[in-house]
Amino acid sequence: MKKIVLVGELNEIVRGLNECLSRDFQVQLCNEKPESVQGIVSIAKPDMVIISQISMETLDCRVLEWLNRNYTKKPILIISTSEKWEEIKPYCEGQQYHKMFRPISQKVLLKKCSDLLNKKKHMPTIKDAKSKKKILIIDDSPLVLRNMKSILEKKYILYLATSGEQGLSMVLSKEPDLVLLDYEMPGMDGRETFEAMLDDDFAKDIPVIFLTSVARREQIYDVLKSNPAGYILKPPEKENLLSTIEEVLQQYSS
Repeated sequence: MKKIVLVGELNEIVRGLNECLSRDFQVQLCNEKPESVQGIVSIAKPDMVIISQISMETLDCRVLEWLNRNYTKKPILIISTSEKWEEIKPYCEGQQYHKMFRPISQKVLLKKCSDLLNKKKHMPTIKDAKSKKKILIIDDSPLVLRNMKSILEKKYILYLATSGEQGLSMVLSKEPDLVLLDYEMPGMDGRETFEAMLDDDFAKDIPVIFLTSVARREQIYDVLKSNPAGYILKPPEKENLLSTIEEVLQQYSS
């Protein structure tokens, strides 16, 4: 019997989900605290994780950051609403993520879980693997992430991060060919994130293009002091963004 870890505040909603899922699966309940999720998932080694976002006031995004680092090869299903989904969407760009919005019938939920658990993993062809480069975009603005995603998603495989800390973990787990990095961010800013990458034996060889919204000469000089592969002013102009990325990828390709 397939094993599922069901994450959520232990209320009537989660108890109802547990009752429904337990008909076909072995279900382990888990509260939404990051340390609880890490412990239960590490010990239970489930075939699937389900997060009931609708049963909690706020989902601590450290849960998703940990899953992005440690649980990348099996499905994660988020049960949410369209409004709540927007709060966590930037953290859920990996192919392991799936979503369902309420209302959901028990029959539909069980079928979705069965389909995900029995789905054969797509193995890209050699042509597919070589044709698309992987780009990680790190920016604290969801609007910037959405705009850049709309420009780049047809040509590249994209991963999105909303903080320097999350971006660093995704550099190691996703192994991008290029990083687009916001220079001005709260917490760990772009310069600090880039310096941390340079200190890592793997990440130091990944080219970084800084994104900056400040066009003053002294600010540009500060950006260039870090010796990135390039920089782009925000909001990016489509043709300049595409041409700059292509030039850097060609320069750093083996």
